[in-house]
Amino acid sequence: MEQVFEKCNRFFQADKETRKRKLKLRTYKVVPIGNSGGIIEFVCNTISFIDIVYPYHLKHDEMSYSDAKGIMLKAQNKTKEIRISEYKRICDKIQPVFRYYFMDKYLDSNSWFESKISYCCGTASSSIVGHVLGLGDRHCNNILINEFGEPIHIDLGVAFDQGKLLPIPETVPFRLTRDIVDGFGISGEGMFKKNSECCFKVLRNNKAKISTMLEVLKWDPLYSFVVTPLKKLKLQKLSDITIRQEIIKEDDNDKFSGTEKALGAVQQKLVADGLSNEAVVSELIQEATDVNNLAVIYVGWSPFY
Repeated sequence: MEQVFEKCNRFFQADKETRKRKLKLRTYKVVPIGNSGGIIEFVCNTISFIDIVYPYHLKHDEMSYSDAKGIMLKAQNKTKEIRISEYKRICDKIQPVFRYYFMDKYLDSNSWFESKISYCCGTASSSIVGHVLGLGDRHCNNILINEFGEPIHIDLGVAFDQGKLLPIPETVPFRLTRDIVDGFGISGEGMFKKNSECCFKVLRNNKAKISTMLEVLKWDPLYSFVVTPLKKLKLQKLSDITIRQEIIKEDDNDKFSGTEKALGAVQQKLVADGLSNEAVVSELIQEATDVNNLAVIYVGWSPFY
């Protein structure tokens, strides 16, 4: 997946508009040393998103994280209407706070402004590439922020829309919660939206190359397009009985079929029924920020942060 990110960076660098806007994905090195193991580069001078916002929420919120999580857990098996109502109640007590991090971390105006630009550009590029590749499991621990304000995504094991097949399906194309938007500044989604449109345009123009690149992954024994039942257990705490049933059902034909579906989904997203780049991005932002989607997502995703 990091190789795919690097290739996308080359696309962004080759395009005049995305190069001018300095749109890119922050990557790191991964060296495989076996079928299921490898060495991952330690990314220095980073902090997880949850470790940034949690102290500010403790200071400013009327409701604790554990209370919010408890409310969502209790409502998890109830009707969608109740889950939405409870989520709105949580949001009334928990307000976005990410802007305070930039104010405290970058004390002079130049560094503050540059960090906000880096954050917005990095979030736009990672969101659009993540959407096209179906990257899921974007909870607060899987997004790091480096010393320049750039987001770095880790734990890329749930990709190609496998998050939609989890017991509690992921209902958003990327993470664009209120705290994420709060970091953009007073422009809100404005700069993010324009940067996202530029990214999507470049990926769309290179859809044939992207397809060829992903076709190679299809024959890579080290890469799986399908989330295994045991992976589901770790992600969302499925029962052992459910896991055993899924292991029995799974076979090599299912894996190959999943690969074909994954590659087809990438192409379908880039074609997007012929919609304009602006229309596609507007629709994605609407889906990512829709309360109806965030209220029914897995509680460990922390949609209220």
